[in-house]
Amino acid sequence: MRDLLSEVFASISHSKTRFLLTGFSTAWGIFLLIVLLGTGQGILNGVSNAWLGEDDNVVTIEPSTTMLAWDGLPVGRRIDISEEDGPMLCEAFPGNISEFIPELDREVTVSYRSKYSVTDVAGFRPGYRKVRNNIILAGRDINDFDLESRRKVCLVSTNLCKRIFPSEQPSQIVGRTIAIGEVAFKVIGVYKPAKSYNVSRTIIAPFTTVKALWFENDCISKLSLIVQGLETEAQNRVFVERMRECLAREKHFAPTDKKALTITNTYDLALYIGNLFRTISLFLWIVGLSTLVAGIVGVSNMMLISVRERTRELAVRKAMGARRRSIITLVLTESVIVTVAFGYLGMVLGMGVVKLADIIVSASVDASATGAGSSIFLNPGVSLSVVLGATAIMIVAGLLAGYMPARRAVSIKLVEALAAND
Repeated sequence: MRDLLSEVFASISHSKTRFLLTGFSTAWGIFLLIVLLGTGQGILNGVSNAWLGEDDNVVTIEPSTTMLAWDGLPVGRRIDISEEDGPMLCEAFPGNISEFIPELDREVTVSYRSKYSVTDVAGFRPGYRKVRNNIILAGRDINDFDLESRRKVCLVSTNLCKRIFPSEQPSQIVGRTIAIGEVAFKVIGVYKPAKSYNVSRTIIAPFTTVKALWFENDCISKLSLIVQGLETEAQNRVFVERMRECLAREKHFAPTDKKALTITNTYDLALYIGNLFRTISLFLWIVGLSTLVAGIVGVSNMMLISVRERTRELAVRKAMGARRRSIITLVLTESVIVTVAFGYLGMVLGMGVVKLADIIVSASVDASATGAGSSIFLNPGVSLSVVLGATAIMIVAGLLAGYMPARRAVSIKLVEALAAND
């Protein structure tokens, strides 16, 4: 092995320019592959953080009006929902519904001094963040005591703060008193939506407080169900249809009337985005590997030139009894060493560029104003499996690049070699 490596490095030292050009093509291919995969992963992480979250296993039911007559009842009836529908559905689907969260929504005008905005106030019970998935930046969330006492407290979003508290930090806003309609509320917390596309200005308040102030009956605005055990699009579709049939029996509307209640399944979006991610990842691999193939072709061409320049030497080796295997091993070893050495150089440089991009983007996000939204470029990088895969690709690439030149080397006859070099 030592003699083999000595011969390989001696050959490389005699053709440094060719060695560098050959290595550059490999390094460039691996560099682009790592940069594409790393930045692509960062973009996918950012989009996933923006669009996907803990609330992607939520089915939401909202009131609506019927579009079909049923059992002698006319078209256009309003179908309401109530808190009691939550336990009923949990009992009907014990394996699929783990929890329900009622919500009361009302459009209001909120004001602070001379600033005002038209937005919504949402009444929730503690634990609502399983469906809203908000991030508390300052202060606290609503609790059971707020609920029992019907306290006039609320949380405001960063998007609303831009309108009524344009120059204040979240910590400064906590404790302020704002007017929601004609009622004074104390701000106990400031939150931002976990998903960056969400520009909601919704005010969050205790469920009991909102109900006492603005709702006269037991109807609610929205019922969110935390679902489980639904892994495919087909399973989700069947579940929604069965749940619609169950509600149709309880509320007396046609089971086929999809307008009677508005049912939204966020898992459908999660499935769609997940499939899109896989498609994009496959595309990045195809582009990166195509670039690497171009590098492999460059290595193969360089090795062909190397074999042509060493025609007499290799022919003499063969005439003196060198085995075909030893000549092939010599050429393949040189090809693999060039490919792997420069491949790792390209890999390290690619990972460095990805890390630098992460630092620059993170710094720009930190320097921007406050927490309204997230970076679309998040935690870029390549996993260990990708590094190991790239290593295997480089070794296979080196073998492929050297195979044809190696076959040419062992097919050379001494007479042809001497004639070719005269």
